[in-house]
Amino acid sequence: MPLLKQLEKLIAYPLFPENDYIFSKYTYDAIYKIAARFQKNIFPADTEESICLCINDRGIMAGALIAALTRPVSLILPNAYSASVLERMHQAIAFSRAIVQEPIALPRDVTPVFFDRDTLGNDTLDRSFVRHPDSVLVKLFTGGSTKTPRIWSKTIRNLFSEAIHHAENLDVSSHDRIVATVPPNHIYGLLFSVLTPFVASASVVDEELTYPHEIQNAVKENQGSILISTPLHYKMLAGIPFKAESLRLAISSAARLDAADSRFFHQKTGLGITEIFGSTETGGIASRLCNDKQPDFKLFECVDWKIAKDLLALRSDFISPELPVDPEGFFTTNDQVNIKGPDRFELKGRADRIVKVGGKRVDLDEIKSAITGMPKVKDAAVICIPNDSARENKICALVAADASSSEIRQYLKHRIQSYAVPRLIRIVEKIPVSSTGKYENAEIKRLLESISRY
Repeated sequence: MPLLKQLEKLIAYPLFPENDYIFSKYTYDAIYKIAARFQKNIFPADTEESICLCINDRGIMAGALIAALTRPVSLILPNAYSASVLERMHQAIAFSRAIVQEPIALPRDVTPVFFDRDTLGNDTLDRSFVRHPDSVLVKLFTGGSTKTPRIWSKTIRNLFSEAIHHAENLDVSSHDRIVATVPPNHIYGLLFSVLTPFVASASVVDEELTYPHEIQNAVKENQGSILISTPLHYKMLAGIPFKAESLRLAISSAARLDAADSRFFHQKTGLGITEIFGSTETGGIASRLCNDKQPDFKLFECVDWKIAKDLLALRSDFISPELPVDPEGFFTTNDQVNIKGPDRFELKGRADRIVKVGGKRVDLDEIKSAITGMPKVKDAAVICIPNDSARENKICALVAADASSSEIRQYLKHRIQSYAVPRLIRIVEKIPVSSTGKYENAEIKRLLESISRY
């Protein structure tokens, strides 16, 4: 069915039993009442506007997205609600309104619009107009885990095509109960804990889950059938005797899944973790089932691919409109891969993680792998900082370890080339990560630069 027809059908509520719950606090009827309220009171009917959505409530977010299918608005989703993040977003997109549930520090001249979920009213959704699938629905602010933070647009086609794909590919249905540890203001959480369950009529446990016992309890008490989580949380679960008899599917994304953590999960639950490979700007690309090993990635059937100068190039409905494409519609990523079959590849690393030091090529990921191979090391982040005085790159490492920097250098001495050993190694208790488990690159760089000046 063409996407526009699917969207029209989705808006033509009631599709679902009105008293069935999709999120813990909301029936489908409530979601459409939320959408009607957005449509009537907040979203302009005839003026294009970008509005910041500072809400982690999945029900309100779902209602806002449904309403935005019928109004010329784009919803800005910050990766965090701190004053500094919102200010940087405001500098990039001059929004004048922000939807909030409680007072937060907003940029100057931004008006807060308070949304009270307890007073929904009885308005009905105006279904007379559905926007074109290629119009921008959401703008996502990334934290810059691998590059400078920036904003990526996602069209209606980008988001709903991918949500429908995941629902069909993973056999998500009304019988599923989803437990998610990822916030809905990130692309992974938006797709898997809001849009995919919505189009599949599945329900979601709408709780904020951080600690291992909270995740385990949520799965057990709600008889969760699908766990949506991150490598950071799977690593945390490796520290407890995790049991989840009701689970049929465990999904990981947002960063690389550690092989030891996936083996632990498989041993304890009998389930292999399905790892999704992709990015905010490209959308989902491929997946693999990690049980006692981490096999090659299998491309999604709806994604076309080719190799361009040893790099993975993609063509799909999930790609953000800002990305440059060749005449055939392919976008070339920075991901280096080895072809393993007609639809399979091994992920080698990123081209932008290879730098020159003293005229020699150095792979930052190989250095990280060498550091984390040391028994006393728990985690490490390796970056390159320009050395202005010598017009050279300086390799630096932030390391979470029960070892000194000199011990780490001695360990690396016999494992990598001398020019690849980090010039600066700073020992910390833990590496700064976001709520989805991605490295906070800006904070890591700040920590390393703060001592590199001395």
